[in-house]
Amino acid sequence: MAFVAKLGEQTYTVEIEEIGKGLYRVSVDGNEFLVDGKKTGRTNYSLIVDNRSFEIEVDNAEDEYRVLVDGRNYHVNLVDERRVRVGGSQSDVQLQGRQRVSVPMPGQVIEVLVSEGDSVEKGQGLVIVEAMKMENEVRSPIAGVVKEIKVKPGDAVEGGAVLVIVE
Repeated sequence: MAFVAKLGEQTYTVEIEEIGKGLYRVSVDGNEFLVDGKKTGRTNYSLIVDNRSFEIEVDNAEDEYRVLVDGRNYHVNLVDERRVRVGGSQSDVQLQGRQRVSVPMPGQVIEVLVSEGDSVEKGQGLVIVEAMKMENEVRSPIAGVVKEIKVKPGDAVEGGAVLVIVE
C-alpha cells in the first residue's frame, strides 16, 4: 500500500508491505526499514525499527495524524497515493451520487457504526477496520443515506473491498 505523507513542508512517498504477523517492510522515499509493531493500548503502539525500540501514540482525524514519539509531537497528513493521483485529496473536490465506500488495505471489521437506511453526514464514521494493528474509522465521503452494508463485525476484508454504499 502506497501513501503520500506531508510533514511540515516536506512530502514523502511511503510504501508499507506486511511480510509477517506484526512485521512490515516500510519504504520512505526509497529508504527501507523493517518494522515490528504491536498495539499496546487504544492509541498506543510499540515499534521496533531496525533494532531500535519506540513507544508511540497516534491520534487521527480524517487524513491528519498526530504522532507522539519520545515526547515530541508530529503532525502528519497521510493520503492514499491513489487518491492523490485522481485528485481526491483536494478539499474542493465534491463527490455526488452513489458512493461505494471501500477500505484501502486488508484488515478485519471491528464494528459497523451505521444501519441501512440511516442518514449520514459527510465525514461521519461508518465502519471501524483494524489494519496493521491500528483501528481505522472509515468515514462517509458524502452526506446521504446508507443504502447497503456489505460487511459485519469479524469479517476479514481485502484492500479495495466495498464496505458500505451511501447515496
